[in-house]
Amino acid sequence: MDVTITVRRCDNCKSPDKEATRYTLTVDEGEPVTRDLCDEDAAPLLEAFGGAVAPASAPVKRTPAPRKAPAEKAPAKKAASRRRGRTPVKTLEEIEAEKAAKAAQS
Repeated sequence: MDVTITVRRCDNCKSPDKEATRYTLTVDEGEPVTRDLCDEDAAPLLEAFGGAVAPASAPVKRTPAPRKAPAEKAPAKKAASRRRGRTPVKTLEEIEAEKAAKAAQS
């Protein structure tokens, strides 16, 4: 599952903490220019054009990405029914003593 998160930042100050609003300026016979501006950086634009400026779209609010639930773990595998014993840990003296005991018995 792919999740895409879009965060809109001000094109001037690049502050992630401020909401940015997208403004589009269109000049006669020219291509439109789109800028995302926070309220502080958009103030001169709003002052110059007064109430004639309307945002192109609603501001995008920064919301944390939804977290998905952790995946369920697979049940643990059962141990094999035929289990081998561990190799005994012995000192060299114990091994030599066992060898001597076996040699004495035969």
